[in-house]
Amino acid sequence: MKSSEEQTKVSFEEPSDSSKIRYENARRSTCSQVVVMMVLVGLLLDIGMQASMPTIVIGALHRNPSERLSMNDEEASWFGSILSFSHPIGALISGFLQERFGRRGSMILVNIPTLAAWTTLHLADSIYQLYIVAATMGLSIGFLEAPLHSYIGEVGEPHFRGTMSTMGTAAALLGVLTIHMLGYLVRWRTAALISAAVPLITIVCLTRIPESPTWLIMNGRMKDAQKALGWIRGWLKPEAVQKEFQQLLNHIEAAPKIHRTRSIDNETYQMVPTADCETESSLRPPEESKSYLRSKYEELTDKRLYRPLRMVFIVFFFTSATELSGMRPFMVGIFKDFGFAIDSQLLLVFSIAFFFAGAMLNVVLLRRLGKRRLTLMCQAVATLCILLLGTYTTLFNKSNRIPSLVWIPVTLMSCINFCGGFAITLIPWQLCAEVFPLKGRGTAQGLAAAWAYYVRFVMSKSHLYLERWIKLNGVFFLYGAVAIIAFLYHLRYLPETEDKSLEKIESYFTEDHDEAEKFLKPKSSNKSR
Repeated sequence: MKSSEEQTKVSFEEPSDSSKIRYENARRSTCSQVVVMMVLVGLLLDIGMQASMPTIVIGALHRNPSERLSMNDEEASWFGSILSFSHPIGALISGFLQERFGRRGSMILVNIPTLAAWTTLHLADSIYQLYIVAATMGLSIGFLEAPLHSYIGEVGEPHFRGTMSTMGTAAALLGVLTIHMLGYLVRWRTAALISAAVPLITIVCLTRIPESPTWLIMNGRMKDAQKALGWIRGWLKPEAVQKEFQQLLNHIEAAPKIHRTRSIDNETYQMVPTADCETESSLRPPEESKSYLRSKYEELTDKRLYRPLRMVFIVFFFTSATELSGMRPFMVGIFKDFGFAIDSQLLLVFSIAFFFAGAMLNVVLLRRLGKRRLTLMCQAVATLCILLLGTYTTLFNKSNRIPSLVWIPVTLMSCINFCGGFAITLIPWQLCAEVFPLKGRGTAQGLAAAWAYYVRFVMSKSHLYLERWIKLNGVFFLYGAVAIIAFLYHLRYLPETEDKSLEKIESYFTEDHDEAEKFLKPKSSNKSR
């Protein structure tokens, strides 16, 4: 067996150039990947709807004695943040689930608690039931994070992978827009009942797409893996994708997640443990039979994993602050404070529509501009808008508000939403699908998603207290200061990953890589395909 250093050399110095593989009918390959994304839309739509559910419920129940259920400030702060608190628990477990049940299998199973949560929300008659709903939805979203991002990263071609991630985020944003529109058109209980149809439809659709070829290979199912790869590349016969399949095998062999071998067609492929080799595992020397926790510790302390994980953690913190995620559950009240004449729920719908428009524009311009340039542009604009909001709320508070100027904060908030959809919200999730090595990918993605939601939990839970202590203008200035630091960090450390192979991206987190090329977009991405 090769040493880890030799394995690294194979993986990074002589990578399989999968980014250059082109099939005769490229449109069919793209079409099949679009079909996959259309199926995943149901999951992503539900993620957006669940994540924004607290906003419409708080908007209807917070300080509203006319409702049978009513929330005070303390209850609203818990309900607005508990989803973000429970999500990381699900995210941490999701890495194990996706390795045990597969990417697609995990995505199917997660719809069961989702359906239960929407049904309970429709029937809820106490604040504690609402807490249970929020916790269940948080767990469900968490369970989904690792398999979803792994699946997108593993089935997408390099030149289409970023677009797939953006389409996925756009679908989640469409879910946000949908639940807010439902919140405006119907009562929150009816909105919950309508939303329960989404997981039911999604389960049926998920049974029509194949499992991730990477997961199938890692579990010794070679024929199924090649068949799945052919389906994803345009419903081709298995032999038509032999070259890419072999390169995928080579990449998995080079990855240091190797514990056993299985002979397929007179060739030896090194594989990870599965349930059917427990006896084989028990016969190994004690030093080779490492505990689960020890193996995970070794994965996380590997520089190839913890370096990109550290970067993703930092990017998640900065983007959460820049997109004002801590304020999201309380936006209805914030818009009321601005004094705009339009119904706050409808105003929120328009604001989220800007978010969605930004995501759609990202799909159009991502290949041309690259992720890094888009992120820097949007980070700069959003930072300026946050500081201007702080200035506006300092000069014009409730006591001296000028009605003719109330369009200013609404426009600035919409601009921040647009920048969020255009790049800021997207970039950390795109990185999750691209920067982690094969060994520990599921664990790292689960940890990254968990961290993202704990950051949002802290920001959401602390918002009402911060607003009491330093006022709304102080909150804007605080986030504005963080956004300035975020811009400087992205300028110095954020790599360009658009249209680059996963092997090339992984090499950026080793000592031996081209520092200049790390921040550049490949010339080929400028050309239309």
